[in-house]
Amino acid sequence: MQHRAEEPPQGAIAPAQAPPPCRTAEGAAALRVWHTIADDAPAIFDDRAVRALLGPGTRGLLDLLPGSAWGLRALEGMQPELAALRGQAVVRARFAEDALDRAVADGCRQLLILGAGLDTTGLRRPDLLRAATLTEVDRPSMQAWKRDHLPPAVTEGTRFVPVDFQSERLDERLSAAGVSCGSPLFATWLGCTYYLSPPAIQASLAALGRVAAPGSELVLDYWLPTERLPWHSQVLLQGVGLTLASQQDPLIGLLEPDTLARYATEAGWRVAEERTAAQLHAYWLASRRDSLSIPAFSRCARLVRET
Repeated sequence: MQHRAEEPPQGAIAPAQAPPPCRTAEGAAALRVWHTIADDAPAIFDDRAVRALLGPGTRGLLDLLPGSAWGLRALEGMQPELAALRGQAVVRARFAEDALDRAVADGCRQLLILGAGLDTTGLRRPDLLRAATLTEVDRPSMQAWKRDHLPPAVTEGTRFVPVDFQSERLDERLSAAGVSCGSPLFATWLGCTYYLSPPAIQASLAALGRVAAPGSELVLDYWLPTERLPWHSQVLLQGVGLTLASQQDPLIGLLEPDTLARYATEAGWRVAEERTAAQLHAYWLASRRDSLSIPAFSRCARLVRET
């Protein structure tokens, strides 16, 4: 079930006066807001709540979109790859939130958001703060900035765990923060793997497996290597890679599906569900009349911790 996100009550969250320290997190959040402006209703994932966490420059650009939406959609209709990053940002979020709702309905009470960035689960979903323990894991600088910009009701109901995935033991930090290995957890890991080295991805899956009880779930997305792609997707991925490298977030963790499955198996996880870009498009986008698409290099997976 998709929960419609309401705009935060007036005065509940003041608009940020400076951009967050992670530009890629802000970019992904802006794409989610852009979706609610430029694309047809109903929204696949409604994250208008994140708008206040965007820097003033990004909010200003989004304010200009309604007047240019028609021309933008016409351009995207001729060049679908232009809408691909927006499509994958909202579809991966919807894939994860649907799985989260099922897990909570089944009784899971430990929720983890790895590489949280500007995730707004706590802001959009007070029902989850009441039903479960929400833990956000991210870089220290990003967490400090975000905590300063969220309303007290959200920060007081969320556990924040600073971790550097490249150099720190995730399991040690989670255990120290109070995550229990005695009951299943549900974790999301979106928009992260492609910025980590393969050994760091492998180590993170293993570390999470050490604190995840049997039956725990992990939802993640990952991107395929360039050589597996048609030429237009290669061009898009290369362009994205150059942009991200200029923002100090190079793409160093592109994965083959067999590699992810091997890392998962070695860490005690099973790939219970995996969707290619074509499958994601067929499920969420096929009946839409707007120009949303999904890049061929994007995949989503749901892992289950084995007994």
